[in-house]
Amino acid sequence: MSETQISAITLEKEKNEFSGDEDITINVRFSLTGGLRDAFTEKNWTQAYNENDNTMKLKYGVKLAKGGIRKHELGKTVDTYRKASIFWTRNPKLVNPMKDRRIWVQVAKNFEPFIALTEEDVRKEFFDF
Repeated sequence: MSETQISAITLEKEKNEFSGDEDITINVRFSLTGGLRDAFTEKNWTQAYNENDNTMKLKYGVKLAKGGIRKHELGKTVDTYRKASIFWTRNPKLVNPMKDRRIWVQVAKNFEPFIALTEEDVRKEFFDF
C-alpha cells in the first residue's frame, strides 16, 4: 500500500476582523489521499465484511494556539469523527439492478449517517473533511 497524505488543506474564516469578546469561527477542510483512500473499494469492503471486520473510524482534532516563546491554547479543541459501517442488505432501494451487490457502506459524520450509492461517493463522504 502506498503512502496516505493529507492534501488540499484550507482554513476559512468568517470575517477579517474580530473584537476581543467575539467568538472566532474557522472552518478547516482537507482530504486524505493515497493508499488508504485507494484501497477503500467495494471488493475490499466486501472481503472485510465476510471476515467480520465491519467498521472503520477516523478522528481528527483542531487546536488554535497562540505563538511566541510560550505557546498556549486558545479556546478548546474541536474533534470531528467519521465512521464507516459495512453492512449487508436486501433493500430494493439500494440494490443496483446491473450488479449483484448486497454489501454497502454507511458513513457517519459526527454521528449523522449517510449511505452513498457509488464507491467514489463513499470515499468522498469518508475521506474528505
